[in-house]
Amino acid sequence: MKMTGLETIQKLRQESFNEKTEKKLLSHPYLTAAKNGTLTKSQRRAFAREQYLIQLSDARSFASLAGHEGFAPTSLSNAIAPKPNPPESPVDLFQFLLGGELYAAPLLLEYAKQLDLDEESLKSPNSDYCISAKAQAYPSYWARLALSKQRAAGAAGAAACAVNFPAWGRMCQRLLEALRDGEAYPEYTSDDDAGLAFVKFFATPIEDLDVMAATIIEEENVSYEELVEPVRLLQEYEIMFWDAIFDA
Repeated sequence: MKMTGLETIQKLRQESFNEKTEKKLLSHPYLTAAKNGTLTKSQRRAFAREQYLIQLSDARSFASLAGHEGFAPTSLSNAIAPKPNPPESPVDLFQFLLGGELYAAPLLLEYAKQLDLDEESLKSPNSDYCISAKAQAYPSYWARLALSKQRAAGAAGAAACAVNFPAWGRMCQRLLEALRDGEAYPEYTSDDDAGLAFVKFFATPIEDLDVMAATIIEEENVSYEELVEPVRLLQEYEIMFWDAIFDA
């Protein structure tokens, strides 16, 4: 008997590669440094610089997976999400994620502002920081999924969201707590600080994420085996992102 979408997600979360990913993230040196108060300004800036480009790329990928061709803004600051087609259709996971990226874009600029970075400095080549191939592998794979136009791409992306986004959210929650509570970061005093709004937004669990993802998985009617590799790769790319900004 074929698994439901929710059963598929649960099985993916129990895969050994995901358990290994969770363990590596749990003890990642970037979060350890943040908690110990030894996270440097350069490492915190790297988070902002890499996330700026990741957000821009992911928004384009999510738009494509939601069925919107030609959405290619050069900045998310004033970008407007294309409307669902048809407008009365149920909430689509990728349409929802696109809206989230657009909402979070100005929040990232506030985070960067605390580190003396404006949007121009985030988008322009900089002599004191080289964008990391390791950090950008994550959005590059999302773009690959979006561009493939294959039947399994949407389901693979949905499955990856259900497994990866909670992992990303837990990392953001730990980073939020470390920056808010650490004596080494006096510019932050509470969750309500504008400079922490980006991290706080992504630390908040996505309501009905599993249900939205399961709907796409079931609609595409793909095998479990077709979903394993994309999920595994995105989890590995998640680790690479944190590795890259720790090395900054």
